Amino acid sequence: KFRMIFRFLQSNQEPFMNGICSIMALASAQMYSAFHFNCPCLPGYDVAYSAGVLLAPPLVPFPLGLVMNNNVSMLAEEWKRPPGRRAKDPAVLRCTFCSMAQRALVAPVVWVAVTLLDGKCFLCAFCTAVPVTMLGNGSLAPGLPPPELARLLARVPCPEVYDGDWLLAREVAVPYLHRISQ
Repeated sequence: KFRMIFRFLQSNQEPFMNGICSIMALASAQMYSAFHFNCPCLPGYDVAYSAGVLLAPPLVPFPLGLVMNNNVSMLAEEWKRPPGRRAKDPAVLRCTFCSMAQRALVAPVVWVAVTLLDGKCFLCAFCTAVPVTMLGNGSLAPGLPPPELARLLARVPCPEVYDGDWLLAREVAVPYLHRISQ
């Protein structure tokens, strides 16, 4: 039975490794968002912080996935090979690189998808873009200067500091942004 399992894993190595990579990326994204993500609730910093959380961690596994791939040596050998009798085939290089890139993109794509499905990052980034005129008390919004409105809306992700229920109920804004994220 061990030999049969070994043969199965050996013949289906790429899908199996893609599954392992996606499970690891899923677990790491869930742990990161559960334990570490705290929105700064400041108008100038929310978008930058959320973009960093959404895009910076996937930049690490992508080059690692390219370098740790089995086809790196074959790609390097084909690239450095002298022309000889057989001409270099750019289709082989292209196919090999596309296969490597596809496998390396599994973890970053899973990270971004899980982070967007969670919605915390998106809520933090786009809380200042909530349409107050449609979802809240729009009659009070024109009276506020734009910097004050942005400061107030930036506090929506932070229930402990949000004090703008008179303008926009947090219970309306948070589900609205979660649905857009998903």
